[in-house]
Amino acid sequence: MSKVCRFSRQVFAPALAVLLALTGGSVSATQPGLEADTRSYNIAHGRVVFTRHCLRCHGEGRDNAPLPDNPADWTGRLDQPLDELIRHAINGHGDMPARGETDLVDQEIAAAVAFVVYRARLVVAEQANGAAAGDTRLADSSVDALPDNIDDAVMQMLLLLLGKQRW
Repeated sequence: MSKVCRFSRQVFAPALAVLLALTGGSVSATQPGLEADTRSYNIAHGRVVFTRHCLRCHGEGRDNAPLPDNPADWTGRLDQPLDELIRHAINGHGDMPARGETDLVDQEIAAAVAFVVYRARLVVAEQANGAAAGDTRLADSSVDALPDNIDDAVMQMLLLLLGKQRW
């Protein structure tokens, strides 16, 4: 066995073992599809996309669009898998036009859907907890409940992590 081959085994085999241990022992070479959990998506970016592009219909209920803070609009939809809801937004479904008649890419739509599903789950849970306690009034859970500068803060943290001064 050559010195190079022996060196490669001595260096790369332990490194590969550490990498496999850190990733839970599984490495996927395929591109992941739509994830089923909202935590797999950038919720902060989804909030920005939803606020800028989707509220024109979902803020007013235009063409039967579900309202973000109306639990009745979401109870049936939340029973569906997240990846199915994302496909509905991308391809269109019922009164929902494909991509909401925008030029958003799949990742932006997926993030927006994950955000609104995350919010809807919170609103439905809040209503259930409020009804159980005898209080039917929801806490402030509007789309604008988060501070406006949160997106800037997230971007600044990302830039710091990347070691860049500006984008």
